[in-house]
Amino acid sequence: MKTGPETMGRVRLSAALVLLALLLAGTCLRPAPAAATIKTDILRILTKNGVAGSRTGVYVWNIDTGQQVYGRNSFTPLAPASNLKLLTSATGLLDWGPDHRFITGLYGPDGPSPNGTIHGDLYLRGYGDPSLSTLQYQRQVMHLKTSSFEAFAQKLRKLGVRKVKGGVIGDEGWFDTRRTGPDWKPGIQVECGPLSALSGNEGLDDGNRVADPAKWSAKLLIKALKAAGIKVMGKAGTGTVPVADTLLATQRSAPLSALLKRMNKDSDNFFAEMLLKGLGKDFTGSGTSAAGVGVVRVTLKMIGLPLESVVIHDGSGLSYDDRVTASFLVQLLTTMTRRPEAGAYFQSLAIAGEDGTLRERMRGTAAQGNAHAKTGTLNIAVSLSGYVLSANRRSVGYSILVNGSAVSWTRATTAQDAITVLLAGASLPGTPLQSPAALAWHHQVLASQAVDASGGVLQPQL
Repeated sequence: MKTGPETMGRVRLSAALVLLALLLAGTCLRPAPAAATIKTDILRILTKNGVAGSRTGVYVWNIDTGQQVYGRNSFTPLAPASNLKLLTSATGLLDWGPDHRFITGLYGPDGPSPNGTIHGDLYLRGYGDPSLSTLQYQRQVMHLKTSSFEAFAQKLRKLGVRKVKGGVIGDEGWFDTRRTGPDWKPGIQVECGPLSALSGNEGLDDGNRVADPAKWSAKLLIKALKAAGIKVMGKAGTGTVPVADTLLATQRSAPLSALLKRMNKDSDNFFAEMLLKGLGKDFTGSGTSAAGVGVVRVTLKMIGLPLESVVIHDGSGLSYDDRVTASFLVQLLTTMTRRPEAGAYFQSLAIAGEDGTLRERMRGTAAQGNAHAKTGTLNIAVSLSGYVLSANRRSVGYSILVNGSAVSWTRATTAQDAITVLLAGASLPGTPLQSPAALAWHHQVLASQAVDASGGVLQPQL
């Protein structure tokens, strides 16, 4: 075949058009960043936002392949802020199980007389339920259906009670009487309702801390009783349930898996501190924060986590003296994927662009609806740790801890969000381990929406 100037021109034109089409397609369908560029990109993001110094710890781990993706100051102990709740919630799931429920008891001198009268005081005894509340508080604040004062009132109605000659006495003896976490900076207590084994509406009255949570709970019960048509002659008070009294009614909270969603998604400090004291009481017999810290350390050590650089003072991370490393948090996240509790743990975390403390962050990106993570904010620390699925379907655990004398929330969160989005759009190398542990993790993630909430208190497993 002859190839004259005209034919050659058409060939060149066709080749040019093909090249142009490929270039245009490339601008629209850019390949996901490979691992070789991720390290450079993460450092660029940190540097651009002014948080690339020695007081920022970053660790990224490919859970499926068992490979490190990135590390920077990852073994430096740093203040975790509310990322410490990852330790508290993991311990609760490991020791109690996701179906555990907290109990509150209502006692009286005896059942009602034939005319429906209780001849004496009612005693409301708390056993550390952080969620005991009014139905209004559940609807407007907690967005959680759990134990309520109104349900107690209805149970007494069904027993035939129409009048209480005495009052309602709150018994908080299950825990100690310390109202705050230990070593909290003055003023930080406004971030957490007063702690008590008996506390209604998280110890808050229209958003303000009450002085006596047990007495406040007794008042809330009296209000519910009166609304249910039960007359109460006496007043609210505090005391100890008499040995001779009879258990008239009990309330059980929503399962722990549901409570942890409230705690981690919305970063509820009160829930975290109550769980810590509850762990101490149930597993050592001492309802104190210090005892709870001991349980956390023992439990996490038993699942193989190194705690040499970990300093724990409370359950919520409000203490400025708490310390963890980014590598430790990722190791915790990774270890939890191999546990039967993986689904409940994963689902307790805020979802990027959709709910909790991440509701307004990373919207319209590859991380939206994908990244599940725990936020943390103090004046000295802004943290983000959790899970994200890469573009080629690799499960990634990551932690970004930014510390400083006064951390810029805007700069820190901008960097954290950008790194999360980068990981969500990345193509990570390596072949999945396909071990039973890895397969169990994927199964738990898929089944996590169906975590059993039917109840049943599990026995301690320490």
